[in-house]
Parts: sequence; C-alpha cells; structure tokens
Amino acid sequence: MNVLAFVITTVALLALVIFFTWYTNYYMAVNMLSTVNYVSSLVSSALTHEFENAIAIASMGDVVGSFNYTLLLPTSAVPVQGVALNYKITLYPKNQSLYANITVTMSMGPLSRSENTTVLVYSSAQPYEITAYNCEKSNSPVTLVNPAWASQGLPNPVPNCTWTSAQVQLGEAVIGISKG
Repeated sequence: MNVLAFVITTVALLALVIFFTWYTNYYMAVNMLSTVNYVSSLVSSALTHEFENAIAIASMGDVVGSFNYTLLLPTSAVPVQGVALNYKITLYPKNQSLYANITVTMSMGPLSRSENTTVLVYSSAQPYEITAYNCEKSNSPVTLVNPAWASQGLPNPVPNCTWTSAQVQLGEAVIGISKG
C-alpha cells in the first residue's frame, strides 16, 4: 500500500511541476509579447513624431540651406534584470515616400519574441532632400529622399539605412535635411 501511495504522490507532484513549468513559460511569453508590442508602438510613434518635427523645422521660412537633426527615440533600457530589449530601424524610400521598418526583439534566456512594424515617416511634395548618417552598413551618408526622384524614379538598388537601438542611444541616428 505504501508503494502505491508513493507512486500516486510522485505522479501528482510531476504533473504539478509540469503544469507549473508550462504556466510559467506561457505567462512569460505572453508578457514578453505585450512588452514587445508596446515598445514597437512607442518607437514607431516617436520616429514619426521626430520626422514631423524635422520637417516642421525645415518648413519654417527662416530656415535656409541644410541642417542635421538627431533622432531622439526610446532607449533600450528595461528595468528588469536579465532581459534584452533591442530594436532595429531600417529607413527606405518607396513611391516618393519614406518608410521605416521597425523590428523589436526581446530576449530572456531561451525565450525570445520579435515584432516587425512598417510605418510611413515622410510623404510630401515639398522639395526636401533627406540624408541619413551613421548607417549600420554604410561608411558614407545615404540619400533617402531626393526631389529629382519624382521624375527620374528611384535609383537601383533602392537606398536604405539601418540603425540599431544602441546607435540611437548613442545619438548616432542623424538625418540631414536640405531645402531644394
């Protein structure tokens, strides 16, 4: 009888441990996904806002020539130890507009969640040339918007610029705007 009680207790404890492990992983994955969605929304809204500010400054009558604008976006800091939260922003022109592909990744041990978002950051008939500096895989500035492309079409290959959250945090995500 003692052996049967031992087997039943052991099976019950194993089932409890398996359920607890499954529930903990499920809870972590859902919370990570919620955090990733929140950060993705935060970064895309901030990026759109920063481009609106830069274009608003360029639209002022007293502004002539060109100027550089450092993008200020949320940093990759999370107040939880053991969590890595990173994002990448890739800017690229399409149909006389400028889009950003934002990838947010959160990792905690073996668990990892990612989300991709595409957002329109600039669309205008105003004659501005937008150049990105300090791009991840380019040693020279990358022209992302050029008024001449309206008549000539986009160059081939299509230019793009990628910044990591670390580059943004260090103030290296810089755009240059020239009035044409």
